[in-house]
Amino acid sequence: MTTKKITALFVFGFSIVFAQGSMESYSLSLQKYAEKDTAAYLKYAQQAFKLAPTQPDFAANLAKAFAVAGKKKECIEMLDDIAVLGFDYDVEQDSGFINVWKHSLLKNIVGTSKHKAHTVAGTLAFIIREKDLISEGLAYDPRTNIFYISSIYKRKIVALLPDGSANDFTTEAGDGLKGTLGMKVDGARNQLWVLSAVQSPRPKIANANEIGTSIVHQYDLETRRVIRTYTPNDTIHHMFNDLTILATGDVYLTDSEEGAIYKIDRRNNSLQRWYKRETMIYPNGITVSPDQKFLFVAHWAGISRISLADTQEVLLTTKVKTTLVGVDGLYFYRNGLIAVQNSAGPQSRVMRFSLNDKYDVVQSSRILESDNPLYNIPTTGVIVGDEFYFIANSQLASFGSDGKIFPMDKLQPTYILKLKLEE
Repeated sequence: MTTKKITALFVFGFSIVFAQGSMESYSLSLQKYAEKDTAAYLKYAQQAFKLAPTQPDFAANLAKAFAVAGKKKECIEMLDDIAVLGFDYDVEQDSGFINVWKHSLLKNIVGTSKHKAHTVAGTLAFIIREKDLISEGLAYDPRTNIFYISSIYKRKIVALLPDGSANDFTTEAGDGLKGTLGMKVDGARNQLWVLSAVQSPRPKIANANEIGTSIVHQYDLETRRVIRTYTPNDTIHHMFNDLTILATGDVYLTDSEEGAIYKIDRRNNSLQRWYKRETMIYPNGITVSPDQKFLFVAHWAGISRISLADTQEVLLTTKVKTTLVGVDGLYFYRNGLIAVQNSAGPQSRVMRFSLNDKYDVVQSSRILESDNPLYNIPTTGVIVGDEFYFIANSQLASFGSDGKIFPMDKLQPTYILKLKLEE
């Protein structure tokens, strides 16, 4: 396969109706690789990549399948494209690639991969010594310069003061909080919006009846008291994940479990499902354009632009070789997007995607930081001026198979990093 063809597959969108089928093919390919069934491994790897060509893991898997099958040229071409994307799959240590280890082009490809995939630029802004927070959401109040950080495990919110000290904004499970996730400050109204959910045994105090439940809290920042709470009026499972606030005060939030976007209308203080497409798998990060005309929503297939006027959805495409998948936190900044990619490839990273005037095409992309040693599933952040503050180590995977959190000696303090967005 030529580089030109691979590039086209990576940068242009695809119908995510194939997402489940591609995952099934990918799983089958891994199974066949383990069984040493080379022909079936290649077959399913090609099928998965054909259905979901924007997924770097699927591309790397196909490259390995080519190598195992002795298709060295195709393997090298695929690895070259993956290197340009900026991911390092450590192919020189993976015996599945043994057939290309001595290829004349591999050294340069690996060099490009490692250079792009391991780029540290952030500096430490805060350290929170409370190791068992398991934090996912970060918000900032420009009036007081106070940051707010969520705690999934302890079901609370922590305030980070300008001097670096921390105190509890809420008590554990206070006000009916579940595991706290996305948060945003509405500076114009002096309010803090908080999403919380129970989706597993992760919260410290949880019971089986709470799994699949979500709630929105609207706090008065001055009094630290709840103004209102919002819950879905149904019995299906929800996971309210992230949110954005419009100038009108209306709130839009993603429901990763249902695959939907909800709206809280400030005029009547109601929570309603605003948009749902069955094939939008795991909507996560969400932000709004400066002109207040479009939402941008990250999901399994990439990033969609959705019109606030008529809910018309457009999957962003790109003019450069990059990938828009695996995005958690998403933020609009100077005619583009800042994205925390924590599940696109083997390295987590922070990306900057510059958009065209219609906000539907990525014209350029830049890795701001990748694979910082402090990373342990970076998640979300907040833009303050021309700097991006974000959670470097959420520790979301710090639970055993029994659902219990790791012991304290296996946990870390929470690190908040900051990146300069303008050089």
